[in-house]
Amino acid sequence: MRFFHGKPGKCIGPIASRLRGVRKLTMNAARILAALFGAAILALALPAYASAGYGWPVKPFHKEHAVRGQLNDPRMEDRVISASSTCSFHPGVDIVAPDGTAVYAVEPGYVYYIDPSALAVRGKKGIAIFGYWHIRPVVRNHVKVKLHALLGYITRNHNHVHFSEKRKGRYVNPLRRGGLTPYSDNTRPTIATLSYYDGASFRELKNATLAGKVKLTVGAYDTPGLVSNWPWAVVTPARISWQLYDDNGLKLRTGHWDFSSTLCPSDPLAVFVPDTLQNGPQNGGRYDYWLGQEWDTTTAADGAYWLVVTVADVRGNETTRIVGFTVANAVEPPARDEPASPAPVV
Repeated sequence: MRFFHGKPGKCIGPIASRLRGVRKLTMNAARILAALFGAAILALALPAYASAGYGWPVKPFHKEHAVRGQLNDPRMEDRVISASSTCSFHPGVDIVAPDGTAVYAVEPGYVYYIDPSALAVRGKKGIAIFGYWHIRPVVRNHVKVKLHALLGYITRNHNHVHFSEKRKGRYVNPLRRGGLTPYSDNTRPTIATLSYYDGASFRELKNATLAGKVKLTVGAYDTPGLVSNWPWAVVTPARISWQLYDDNGLKLRTGHWDFSSTLCPSDPLAVFVPDTLQNGPQNGGRYDYWLGQEWDTTTAADGAYWLVVTVADVRGNETTRIVGFTVANAVEPPARDEPASPAPVV
């Protein structure tokens, strides 16, 4: 059965009235999720994580700079997960600047060397620790530095400083409200694909017919507000949420990934699909995510279903897509009696 006519959202037959109910439920769910998302951001503004905001580590300090990597982007040694032995979440942001650019302390504190090309500045009472990678340090280890003290210069062939922030032992998002200031994002994230994996291959979900055990996936990314020296670079959304409805508007499955506030504690292989591709010097990444655990469609009735996926960035810009598909677990037809063989000719 074909549920959509033309663009997604234009339906025919009795599906239209049912989908309106699904959409109403989805809007309510989206509002609840948005409130929870806002609460998570607010939590970072409380004293335990608080910062009144700080300037950028490169000049000018009070002007926004381009960022080509964000907290919780996928990171692996061979760019694609399927070809890599490890995968991890990016623990900070990559602030674009030419090689040799001076890097400065965003807050005062004591210097601690991480390695020959990275250092950290521990703030008052150790509440906040700011990390600066890919620099040639010009300050001594363990010295106290003031606000905007020169720390070092960006090293050759990096063209960015990796900047991180830790509070109470956890990496937090420097792009949150109360972090790097000023920072703006007026672009909506992109949902590039909605697919399913049947154990052998990935297929488009829209208007598909599913049977057996499958895993749902979304390809989604956010586009940085300022163009960087890698204009093709994409970054992870701050939040991905999903709901699965049957044709009567009953919610069957729901879930979310929250990349907005702290380094994701989940196993990266449980989050990223194997064909996920990291940004590179010649082309952009491809960010694909699992939407929860495997779904055994034999536990659901045959018929029409709707998947609703919403992605948001750290400033709350959202994109939602709804796709319809069919579940049809066909029953094997009963065996038929074989026709009798003709008698042999004597």
